Amino acid sequence: MDTKQDRKKRVIKIALLVLTLPVLFAGLNFQQLYSAWTVRSETQRLAKLAGDAPDDFENPAPLTEDFEEGLSTTFWDFTIINGAGQVSNETAWHTADMVIDHQLILRHVQDPKFETESPKWQEPSSGQYNNVTLIGGSGFEPTPSSDVVVEFKSRVDENFYGTAGVILQPAGTLQADGMFALPFDMFGFSVIGSESAVNGINGPICYLALNWIPAEVEAMNVDPEVWHTYQIRLHQVSRIEWMGTVSVDGSELCRMMMPALGPVEIQVWSDNYLVSTQPQRWWQIAPVLELGFQDGGNKEFHLDDIRIFEEVK
Repeated sequence: MDTKQDRKKRVIKIALLVLTLPVLFAGLNFQQLYSAWTVRSETQRLAKLAGDAPDDFENPAPLTEDFEEGLSTTFWDFTIINGAGQVSNETAWHTADMVIDHQLILRHVQDPKFETESPKWQEPSSGQYNNVTLIGGSGFEPTPSSDVVVEFKSRVDENFYGTAGVILQPAGTLQADGMFALPFDMFGFSVIGSESAVNGINGPICYLALNWIPAEVEAMNVDPEVWHTYQIRLHQVSRIEWMGTVSVDGSELCRMMMPALGPVEIQVWSDNYLVSTQPQRWWQIAPVLELGFQDGGNKEFHLDDIRIFEEVK
């Protein structure tokens, strides 16, 4: 009798151990597993939308902005400035502004209230989040016979920190009140400040994000403080899959497969994100990405001669 009870106890202990190990593993890697699940789920959602979309899509006429006469109301849908947990649609608010002087300059200055502002995210944004965003060039989508191309000139100043860039995202992702109406899916070009790192990479990068999660990141070997001509291209591989590329001064530096996003819009932005990648420990399946904010003082992101158009293959 005792032998049977001992054997039963051993079986129970082994069963508990077998169950505990996966639970412990999942708990220690919750963020990484959640990120992988999020990317997979969003890819599937986008594939279904693309598969159900009609076949008779036609792109709008080309759009160009040279910033010679202020902001073009034909090109841009709206602008947003976040600061101190509030949103403004003016050209200046809190510690950030946009200046149009034959080019666009997104500018940040010292935030004297930064230490007393809340870092906790609340709608529409954290109190410490300072951001300038422009949304425009909406309604383009690659087709079986044509690509979508965005070209622009850009540089940052020597004091650059946070993040800034030009990306393509599904049309209607961001609203004029600063609220996200859709999951944040995007592909494009960004500059990451030296204090930050996305998957261990900073400086100029090309990246794909699905529902906020960086799905793929590639470094680009260019000097971001010098004017360059950038080109973002979306190419339809199939109804549900695209290929995105980023070229600099005529040379392709990045190529990524991505889910089809449907009609897209351009987002141009500059912010004070502090992005850090925690070192991967032996029990983790991937590094952990953490988002914070920094008050780096004065910085500028410059943009000029941006256009979006359909290019027949």
